[in-house]
Amino acid sequence: MMRSLLYLWILLITASSCSKSPDLLVITGGHAYDTTEFVEMFNSLEGISFDSVSYPAARELLCSSNVGKYDLLLFYDYVPDMPMADSAIFQDLTRKGMPMIFMHHALATFQSWEGYQQMVGGKYVMPDHPDSSLHSDYAHDIDLKIEVIDRSHPVTQGVDEFTIHDEGYYNIQIMQEVLPLLGTEHPHCAPLVAWENQWENSTCLYLMFGHDKQAYVNEHFKLLLQNSIQYLSNL
Repeated sequence: MMRSLLYLWILLITASSCSKSPDLLVITGGHAYDTTEFVEMFNSLEGISFDSVSYPAARELLCSSNVGKYDLLLFYDYVPDMPMADSAIFQDLTRKGMPMIFMHHALATFQSWEGYQQMVGGKYVMPDHPDSSLHSDYAHDIDLKIEVIDRSHPVTQGVDEFTIHDEGYYNIQIMQEVLPLLGTEHPHCAPLVAWENQWENSTCLYLMFGHDKQAYVNEHFKLLLQNSIQYLSNL
């Protein structure tokens, strides 16, 4: 009850705000994607100002004081072999309470640091892991029928059950502490495809969607992105 009232309060604050647009930094690198359509997707979001940076330049920016100009970060990177030294970057960001969105293949970044999974709320386990039973997998070009699990959450406002043509991940690790937002019953996808997680002083969201341009044009996905950015920027 108290959590629902908190979300309602955040929505009212967002709706009544006529101030500046959220400043978003999008971090990419390590994985090919439909670049033009990806940028067009963010340009289509109302009231959102964003910059984009790719690895290795992203590391320098995330380490600098310039990252403080942004209201939140969105990770769409894929760097499984990220060096352990980079854990200090995320630890510093979360101590400062920087809100973050992790999207699609960002679930597989930073395989060697346990804290990354605790921050994101889950992990795609790569095939070089010594325990083969933990290996995650994916399915291309599937139609995922998405169910809204938490209808009271700001991220899911205005979102009804929908279908998206995308890539699914399955046999992934998901922390028990996460707040489930969206799910699916597709046999080649994990039952949970979006969640909220708290780590240190940061609120983190994971959205599994977004493999390519077929997903980028999905209006339900774009609404989820819009809601996610507005929600985190008002925390």
